[in-house]
Amino acid sequence: MKIAIPTDDKGGLSDIVYNHFGMAPTYTIVDVIGNKIENVDIIKNISDHFGGSESPVDLLLKNNVGIVICSHLGPHAMEILSCQGFDLFFTKREKVQDVVDNYIKGNLERFSGEKTSCNASK
Repeated sequence: MKIAIPTDDKGGLSDIVYNHFGMAPTYTIVDVIGNKIENVDIIKNISDHFGGSESPVDLLLKNNVGIVICSHLGPHAMEILSCQGFDLFFTKREKVQDVVDNYIKGNLERFSGEKTSCNASK
């Protein structure tokens, strides 16, 4: 299964989760198979937030992502992602490797209405 995590400029397992899903400079795409990381890709966010013609969700769909893990998610993004069939999980702003490890161990919470905020503190 492919997991997308919004990340700072460089992306990757050593990068930090970006604070705003749609405005993340990059998305780190982690392919987890059998509870092991099999592949890591970094895609630039070239969505409509940065002058492109697609939404961040379109970018993730093109990369066959099924899970999004992020620290903050607005209600509109949450609705769109949910309607497209993404599983959504909440994490703190921490290193991507730690986030993926926590996902594999089953230690992450699913997003809910209470966790939907672009204005939450870091």
